[in-house]
Amino acid sequence: MKINKSDFLKKLSFLKQHNKKVATELLDIAEVVEKEKGFTLSKQFEQSHSFYFLVEGQVNFAIALENSAELFSVGNSSEILTPVGWSGFRAPNRYATTVTCSEKSVLVKWLHSDLEKYFKKNPKLGCGFLNFVFKKSLILLNQIRSQIAENSKNDPNINLGKDSDYEEDSQIVSSHEPLDLLRQSPFFEIFPEKILKKLSRIAQSRSYLNGDRIFTQGEKSDGIDLLANGNVVRFFSPDAVGKPLDENCSESVALRSINYPGYVIGWAGADKELTCDTTAVATRNSVVYHFNREDVDKVLNESPKYTLMFAKRLLWLISNLLRNNRARMISEQFELEIVAVNSIIEQNSTQLSVDSQLHKLPFLLDNVVTLEDAFDLLFDIENSGNRFEKSLSRACLDILGRVYKEHRFYVGLQNTYKAVASAPGSKKPGELRQLAAEKFIEVFKDIPYVLTGLENLPEEGGNIFIFNHFVNHPYNTLPNNFQITLDSHFVSSIILYKKYGDSGIRVVRLPRADEYGHQNYYGRLGHINVFTNESDIMEESAEELKAQKKKFYRTAASHLKRGTNLIINPEGTSYKTEDSPGEFKGGAFLLASSIDPEPVIVPIALANFDKRVNRNVFVAIIKKPFRISDFVEKPNENKKSLFEFLAEYRKTYRNYVEEAVEIANKSAKSSINLKHFEKVTNN
Repeated sequence: MKINKSDFLKKLSFLKQHNKKVATELLDIAEVVEKEKGFTLSKQFEQSHSFYFLVEGQVNFAIALENSAELFSVGNSSEILTPVGWSGFRAPNRYATTVTCSEKSVLVKWLHSDLEKYFKKNPKLGCGFLNFVFKKSLILLNQIRSQIAENSKNDPNINLGKDSDYEEDSQIVSSHEPLDLLRQSPFFEIFPEKILKKLSRIAQSRSYLNGDRIFTQGEKSDGIDLLANGNVVRFFSPDAVGKPLDENCSESVALRSINYPGYVIGWAGADKELTCDTTAVATRNSVVYHFNREDVDKVLNESPKYTLMFAKRLLWLISNLLRNNRARMISEQFELEIVAVNSIIEQNSTQLSVDSQLHKLPFLLDNVVTLEDAFDLLFDIENSGNRFEKSLSRACLDILGRVYKEHRFYVGLQNTYKAVASAPGSKKPGELRQLAAEKFIEVFKDIPYVLTGLENLPEEGGNIFIFNHFVNHPYNTLPNNFQITLDSHFVSSIILYKKYGDSGIRVVRLPRADEYGHQNYYGRLGHINVFTNESDIMEESAEELKAQKKKFYRTAASHLKRGTNLIINPEGTSYKTEDSPGEFKGGAFLLASSIDPEPVIVPIALANFDKRVNRNVFVAIIKKPFRISDFVEKPNENKKSLFEFLAEYRKTYRNYVEEAVEIANKSAKSSINLKHFEKVTNN
């Protein structure tokens, strides 16, 4: 296919500053190529050889993860003049993605070797060319950010969670001197000392208090901003691309938290045609150095080679942002956070020192037991690694926000178990139940949950609480193979302990002989043990079983009459949310009918306690209490009527569970910073 050179040159706006001869020479070393659908323009990690501008058609960008043959798409573009292969303009001169033609396409192609020679002859034009590529590549970056916003569950990343507890100071913190800051800035590290000294003289120090906006998406900027001290979070809104964002960030997604001095937080001012592509907010009292674009140009214009270096550095910056945002997009869209982090390490392995501790990260992330070591490693490198390692560690931490939240939850379960199982022998069961409840409340401090129907809780204790019981997710299994049941602990601590100051007595199955963790934990808490199908086989006579039942009734009744709440799972075993509740046994209801005065039964419908905490919201709905005698007369004598009632009540309870699931789904979609939500509702 032939294209009109004159028309094509007009599309390259940067050429307006140059005479026609120079512009024509640029096109003379180019080749117009027409490629069929599926043709590969570049392969990830391949030594870069060609650069393209898309003229017609569409291209797809994809990356391979963990040496997988499968490619994950990280964007499509049919935008005219979409740049392809611009990784070749920066070290280590290898392609960052595999780019294929999604349909029959026409492109203008240059060899990187030819462009390098041409830029040396015409550095001013080379600078304009690279700046043009920089601006076009922002389209790809905003596309990825929009996908992140669409798929984000809006969990705060690690640093956002920490900063939420930060208290404002009355004074601005001290900061680095401009020259020291420029020397340690990853962006400016390639420039000679004489240029850094000149840049330091034009630095404008700007102070921001916790919560202040530094710049707003869609607004114009007249320069570049470098963080000197503090912490800044960048937000992005797909609806505000190219126009000012409204006063609140409610419709935006937090992209990353930045606390590394010398990091470029705002670069839109590098080109007078650009507007700010994100909104930056100080989440601690912060100092930012602003470098006016015109002043920067005066310094760099000392030599054309410096303007070319600066243009390449902007591409280096956008390349890092694309790499990190593509990894986050994969973690959001495909729920593969650890795979995405491993991909970041793999893509940068050749630039890392062979003895860098970051090479250990994929192995430490591979097992829940070594996650603590993985995060300790990342936090340590972020503080004390070299510039490149610090940048990678922060990119990894930004992706691992939900994994970190889940890890802290897992550590909380470990601490709860240890507090009970390792408590001094002098500790009484009641004291340990209180300790376990307080520990579990702490475990759920930052975990999303919704609790409704609090008005249905009886004012006084001595009630029977029933709940639908869930299988534990294998991820929460402690190193000793013990699983702390999330649902029963939630009921006893978050609901009962907060309301009555006592976590109640639970009915707990007898452990099997090999369940040492179960024995060491529940054996200390003084709950009522009962035999279930999951216990060891017990060969007992009918008389022995009858005696065990009477003992259970006496023990349970004594607790209830003393005003202690009893917590029972009427199914006798555990299920998944989708299958819950199982068939109801008669025990809890027969117990209630055997006590005078008859206690009320308080139903609590639960959802999602069988799932991992990183992408789900736990829900508990407290329904209105009832007495079994209101529905079945003398249930101990009329077992048939009792079980007919239980069969129907199970259907009603299933509706309760479906209600809880619906609340969970809505909460997961609509809550931006949901930690937990407790409210009174009309049931």
